[in-house]
Amino acid sequence: MIIDARSLPDGEVIDADICIVGGGPAGITLALELSGSPLKIALIESGGIYYEDETQQLYKGPNLGFQYDPLDEARLRFLGGSSNHWSGHAMRLAPVDFEVRDWMKWSGWPITYDDVAPFYDRAQPYFELHEERPYDIAYWADRLGFDLFDLNPDLLENVSINQSPPTAFGYTYEDALRASENVTVFLNANALNIDSTSTASEITGIDLACIDGPRLRCEAKRYVLCMGGIEIPRLMLLSDKVQNTGIGNGNDLVGRFFADHAAIRPAARILAGRNAPNIDLYAEPYEFDDVGGMFAAIVPSDDLLRREQIASFIFHMFPAARSPGDLAIGQLTKQLRGKGNGLAPHIQNVLTDLDGAVNGIWRRALDTRDDLITREWVGPWLGFECVPNYDSTVHLVEETDRFGQRQIALNWQLTDQEMRTVKRATELLASEISRTGAGRVWTDVLSEDYDWPSFVARGKHHCGTTRMSEGPDTGVVNADCQVHGISNLFISSSSVFPTNGYANPTVTIAALSIRMADKFKADARAGTL
Repeated sequence: MIIDARSLPDGEVIDADICIVGGGPAGITLALELSGSPLKIALIESGGIYYEDETQQLYKGPNLGFQYDPLDEARLRFLGGSSNHWSGHAMRLAPVDFEVRDWMKWSGWPITYDDVAPFYDRAQPYFELHEERPYDIAYWADRLGFDLFDLNPDLLENVSINQSPPTAFGYTYEDALRASENVTVFLNANALNIDSTSTASEITGIDLACIDGPRLRCEAKRYVLCMGGIEIPRLMLLSDKVQNTGIGNGNDLVGRFFADHAAIRPAARILAGRNAPNIDLYAEPYEFDDVGGMFAAIVPSDDLLRREQIASFIFHMFPAARSPGDLAIGQLTKQLRGKGNGLAPHIQNVLTDLDGAVNGIWRRALDTRDDLITREWVGPWLGFECVPNYDSTVHLVEETDRFGQRQIALNWQLTDQEMRTVKRATELLASEISRTGAGRVWTDVLSEDYDWPSFVARGKHHCGTTRMSEGPDTGVVNADCQVHGISNLFISSSSVFPTNGYANPTVTIAALSIRMADKFKADARAGTL
């Protein structure tokens, strides 16, 4: 059932066994896994069926750190959440991502890859993905007749990225939610505060409000926060009536360790050589007739990450429209007009890529996009993991939204470790391309004075802000995603990821929701819900 909460009378109390806050992939997956059970489920969604600007504005907040997208553009606030604008790239975390790495402070999950693996399998259909050996890239490349880069498996590996259509969870699962007899979705209901007992050991209700509409309340046996990694800590920090630092924040860890996937696009340019594979399977997904698709990427081996003491990374091998010499001609032209600075690297690129320089002059002289000399160039996009950083935070500021609630600010910090990862990853790829005769590599990433470019791409995967841990001194939730010290408050979100590897988080989020649903159903059967 789906109800517009604006139609409810002011002061209405919604009664449920499980209250789920957030109608994105995490919340919808959890609700559908619980659909058909004896449990009464309330799914609370801030937005409606479609996008509305006044609801989206509730995401607003300042960026105080490293370059980032405006916070009200980084997520979407209507049924389906950010699945309404995601790329559809579906990946699983690697086993090493769950491990404690001695050199990486704060690393390690209290669960292992094997604990999550069965739920990964069950998550596949939610994203309309193929299920036959979905992550076996060698099998599919051979079966489909595609080439792969010939890599030293001790260093780098080819992997399969599954491609969702992409699945927009609100649109795709609206009918199933409407038809469910025990799940009720409440649209346009914004969570403002989490109430607890005087000891903050049990949640007693969540206060809700509609824009220009009624104030409501949801009371349940268990509560699950399924929003994103910025809005969950915001709600917890705002809920300060009992714990003045925010509910579940006794150790000042809620909102810390904000992480995202960052990317250099491209990190290098490769002139394809005699042994270069056809990059079609890397450049765009192969679409299956019945469901989903897949494409290839290059990632580090688990052993490399353990040995080299670097964070994880991924290379997407896309065609490059412009070569180093061509780009250098453009930069030198700016120099002649009194713009830009630094002649040396551009002159070097002209001298080492004369064909590209000729193309640059040709296209500018004839005002054409066509090259005089045709060559195959690859521009690898490098995505990389950010290590857990205590000082990378989201926190409340004095500015308020239309409900009078304090906004949240982002202070994302990149460190020398991220730069080390970028440099070493680029070096490894260049070495493998050279070793195999796949091409010649140009990059400024390996220069001594290389610094972050003016644009570093962001995945907008908000991770780490309510991290999973063995105990409350190192994180916010336990291995069951239950908030430490609170008997009935749970979180299913990328915000619980202690580390995030190279993989987009969405499939792992769904897997954790399925795992949580199994626990809730088992507890209900045992009478311990």
